[in-house]
Amino acid sequence: MTGESDIGWLPVLETGPRPVYLKIVEALADARSNGRLQPGDRLPPQRELARSLGVDLTTVTRAFSEARRRNLIDATAGRGTFVTPGEPEEPVLDLRMNIPPAPVGLNLPTLIRTGIEGLLKRSSAEALLSYHPGPGSPVERAVGSLWLAEAGDRPPVDRVVVGSGAQALLTAVVLSQTREGDTILADTLTYPGLIALAGAARRKLAAVANDGEGMRPDDLEEAARRHGARVLYLNPTLQNPTASVMPEGRRRELVRMADKLELTVIEDDPYRRLLAGPPPAFLNLTPKRTFHVATLAKCISPFLRTAFLAAPDPLAAERIAAAIRGTTMMAPPLMTGLACEWLRSGLAGEIAAAVRTEAQARQEIARSILPNGFVASESGLHLWYPLESQLRSAELADIARRRGLAISPAEEFAAGQEFPNGFRLALGATPNRERLKEGLESLASILSGAPDSSRPKV
Repeated sequence: MTGESDIGWLPVLETGPRPVYLKIVEALADARSNGRLQPGDRLPPQRELARSLGVDLTTVTRAFSEARRRNLIDATAGRGTFVTPGEPEEPVLDLRMNIPPAPVGLNLPTLIRTGIEGLLKRSSAEALLSYHPGPGSPVERAVGSLWLAEAGDRPPVDRVVVGSGAQALLTAVVLSQTREGDTILADTLTYPGLIALAGAARRKLAAVANDGEGMRPDDLEEAARRHGARVLYLNPTLQNPTASVMPEGRRRELVRMADKLELTVIEDDPYRRLLAGPPPAFLNLTPKRTFHVATLAKCISPFLRTAFLAAPDPLAAERIAAAIRGTTMMAPPLMTGLACEWLRSGLAGEIAAAVRTEAQARQEIARSILPNGFVASESGLHLWYPLESQLRSAELADIARRRGLAISPAEEFAAGQEFPNGFRLALGATPNRERLKEGLESLASILSGAPDSSRPKV
């Protein structure tokens, strides 16, 4: 129907909580996907479309604006609005990027600006403009020790290492504790950064089975012996992607098994401060076996690309520092300096508490909109939605993408060939609660329209 004005691609707009303008955009995206609309097809004028649908002009104008942002349509002065020939842009509602939401009652950009200005006034230019190779300055390591004390006893400063984010420290641990070809044990669904790191460093990953309480000790023993593995990676608190919190009893069982098998434990712990009373960390339960990594990026802001590591002993900390010198060289002095200022003053804790409050509000929104069946914590940044279906989560993610939503399918987290079907939703990246509501309502519509066999377990 190129060059013609037609509204046959529009379904009847059923009543429901989802905004009408999004229903129009989603119908447009579906029509492009199934061929009902072709590149170059002309859409009716906005006033005509509004009259046909029985909605006000503002609703249609907003729908067209959203569709243009997604590269679904384009307008030519004097000619009209046409379906674009290119591929749709990436979704505009991000439920994929797992970052903390803007803290309640605090203006983070202003705090960053004033914090940097104050730091520049109080610090010597030479210190901020110089290389800081090694595990960090004595002051930075001391502040890091205080932050790590949240996970248990305060570690000695000579066991603490400062890094430019958790990924840099995880890389240093893997390079210092394993060799090319070695196997790292991990959950069946695990942090994608570990998967990417293992591939880049030519290490292997072996998936260990889980039950309702977390990684199974019996399967850990079997996998460790089968692969000759010496290193175990765990993300036990608000696990990414499943949002589970491993109970203390299971943690102690895994500690006993790690002792029996003489395993080194890598504990990735970015979300601990989002919980009011988390179980004890592996750093506290088995400090002589554990490399514990705690980043500020997930509980304060990705702007503070600063993380702290507690090593089992001073020699292990020096080996980590050597690996850092061979990869990222050092943590950026200005960013690390600001992080330490905020930690010393207590502002970091205040921001983390405000982030936790906003995360709680967003989890409440998710509970009010989504069907039953998802796994989440009261104040976590993400949730996990298991699917019992022939439809794989990657296919569902593609459907969501065409509706303007970005979600993370299970395939992105798989450590092996067999893994649970489901997807992760991140609640922090949307700019405000209203946009989050729109995204979740759209997703709920997708789930309700799926075949019975693909609906989530309740």
